[in-house]
Amino acid sequence: MPLNDIVHELVLQEIISFSLMPGSRISESSIAQELGISRSPVKAALEKLAENNYVRIQNSRYYVAEFDKKEYDEICDFTRMVEEYSAGQAALKITPEQLDDLYQKAHKLQALYDEAFHKGKNFVFAKLLEQEIEFHFSIVKVSGNELITAIYDQMKYRLWRCRSYLLFSRPDGFYDVLDCDHVFICDILKFGDRDMAEAAMRRHLGVSRTGIEHFNLL
Repeated sequence: MPLNDIVHELVLQEIISFSLMPGSRISESSIAQELGISRSPVKAALEKLAENNYVRIQNSRYYVAEFDKKEYDEICDFTRMVEEYSAGQAALKITPEQLDDLYQKAHKLQALYDEAFHKGKNFVFAKLLEQEIEFHFSIVKVSGNELITAIYDQMKYRLWRCRSYLLFSRPDGFYDVLDCDHVFICDILKFGDRDMAEAAMRRHLGVSRTGIEHFNLL
């Protein structure tokens, strides 16, 4: 991995594990000194985290982005509307080739969840997050609505920030559900029934929202 990607992964892990609390300052020079590297890769990593809404920049200083309950509720509402609609449209429009690709992503997620379960906090959680985003974004793209696809692409890290904390925290039983849920969604899409697909996605998103609220991750 490039050095800036390594720094990005290390800082991201610190953020989503709450080792760096929301609102706390991130010292660019301290990270560089601790890792024995120049500040350039640290700056590049922090800039990427800022682009993905994990970090905010104020007066040329870096801080862990705070949570906002109102924003979280609005994001959940937006995600549910977009992803339920997209799943329903995907059930009607998905081609065999697209379904095969989605199954591959689902099985890769299954393997990553198994790896994460066994490795615990030593697992590189960015891999799991990126694959989760890719799976859901693929369904949005299959819907065929280019405007929704463009908006989702622009906002995907903002939409997924809360869920990334849940992936890291892994409450009891959470991985058992998510382990096979993506394959289940693919199975439902194969039926070509819009209502069933929307219901499957609604349930899937509900598992995450319930977990975040139940375990007070905001």
